[in-house]
Amino acid sequence: MSRPQKPDPDETVIPGSNHTPALAFAKIWARVCVVVEMWKYLKGFTYSPKSDLVFDVDNLHEALALFRELVRNGKNFLVNHPIYLIAVTCRKNIKVDDTLKDGYEKILKISNQPLIGYWNNSEGSSYLDAVVALQFISTNAAIREGKKHGQE
Repeated sequence: MSRPQKPDPDETVIPGSNHTPALAFAKIWARVCVVVEMWKYLKGFTYSPKSDLVFDVDNLHEALALFRELVRNGKNFLVNHPIYLIAVTCRKNIKVDDTLKDGYEKILKISNQPLIGYWNNSEGSSYLDAVVALQFISTNAAIREGKKHGQE
């Protein structure tokens, strides 16, 4: 399992320069199980099936690497707007199952970059969700979108 490399600060990010199709969930199902098992000790992570990279939520360099990957792979992303990761599933477990698959496939209809998000809350419960990367002008708009999918 590879970790994202520290981004090169001199590298130019060209939006949409690697706009390739996303992988079908059937092709990544087993890999998601392995990723969760290997990285569940982290407070949270975002897994990109397209690049097979895990991004630690507590590492600023990895957040920047994820931002660069999302902008480069998405033809509609703007480099000067924030990206919000919105879970479209509201699962209270870490099982890789049909509910996660359905959420991932829902994202496939609007994005070539569906992600898998893992996190632990302060009570010690773990969650695994299908995640879409979206851009909003305001944080409030992102919060409203998350609430549509049952997020708090």
